[in-house]
Amino acid sequence: MEVAVQSHERECAVCTNDFTTPKILPCGHLLCRQCVISWMDSKSDAGCPLCTCPIVEHQGNSSQSTADVIDALPTDSVMEAIVESSRVLGKDDMCTVCDDVTAEYICMQCLEKMCPSCTKIHKKMVVSRSHDVESVSTVTPERLAASRPALCADHGDKHAEAFCADHHLSICASCSSIKHRTCLAVKDINDEMKDSENALCGLTDQLVQAEYSLKQGTEQLALRLQKVEDSEQEDLTQVDKTCDKLQSMVENCRKGLKKMIQDSRLPVKNSLLEVKQELDKRLGKVTSHRNIVTRARAVAPRAGLIHVTQALTDRVNSLDLNADLDELSLMTPPRISVECYNELEKAIENKLHQFQQQQQQQQQQQQQQHAKQKVSFSFILSHV
Repeated sequence: MEVAVQSHERECAVCTNDFTTPKILPCGHLLCRQCVISWMDSKSDAGCPLCTCPIVEHQGNSSQSTADVIDALPTDSVMEAIVESSRVLGKDDMCTVCDDVTAEYICMQCLEKMCPSCTKIHKKMVVSRSHDVESVSTVTPERLAASRPALCADHGDKHAEAFCADHHLSICASCSSIKHRTCLAVKDINDEMKDSENALCGLTDQLVQAEYSLKQGTEQLALRLQKVEDSEQEDLTQVDKTCDKLQSMVENCRKGLKKMIQDSRLPVKNSLLEVKQELDKRLGKVTSHRNIVTRARAVAPRAGLIHVTQALTDRVNSLDLNADLDELSLMTPPRISVECYNELEKAIENKLHQFQQQQQQQQQQQQQQHAKQKVSFSFILSHV
């Protein structure tokens, strides 16, 4: 399964150049190692420039330098290989052996561009006859990165045949029998890569399921929020219809009812918005890590996957994948019934009529009547 990486996906958000030692932030976004260091040194509370999530969630030892803290973040070796492959393919299509001859092919292992004549020789040489050679017009950075062989960590010109889990290094047969002969966890490189592929498959399934659950959660929250806003608007409209029938003396009642409705929805809206924002952040992290894992699977097999698999596994295990919304189902905003509005209108009309009849009465009677109005309003509001 080949996953095409667009050119903008290879660019760092800080320097806008192709990644150099891309570091995987806790949110799942990538930044160049040096860019992260410079970004953090420039701000005391620097967050990811793409989503503002903390770059370092748990720094631990505050005496550590920024470089040490950033070096503890996993490196996306897959993206690193894709960027390097893109640079190789982006160079002039000239034969690396002949002068001023256009190259039509590239060796997927040697990364050398060749003309047709050199390609024939390359395929006949003992050391390179087994190499894959493809047309430069059809090969992609992803395919080129996936085809690069696993090389020994100490002998870069030798193919790795084993993987030392004790030191997390790909090693050749010589290193396996000499330098790493006392290591307890040395496995065949193909077996280790197969285990890594299986682990990445599991991570993919886990992240896909979490991504689906989080998307469902955000959609449900959006619907609930819309219902709250719709009900709020309906009640505000009803308030307007009721208050429009009253004279200026009832304007304070209109404002009071509006404020009551808005205040009654505010805790629910704030709670829903907070949970939605949290789920959006979780979704962003899950989606970013799912993209990283998918991309890692797409360029397998290569030794770099072995290094990143454990880091990705630890990272995914540390993510909050919960999308449970059961508690939110209890967050039901109070509603004002139409009957309450009708009763309020009739009560106010009665009070106004009584006020017109009693306007010649003593001030004490007027004060008592006003008190009855306040009691009437309080009774209605207490049943909202």
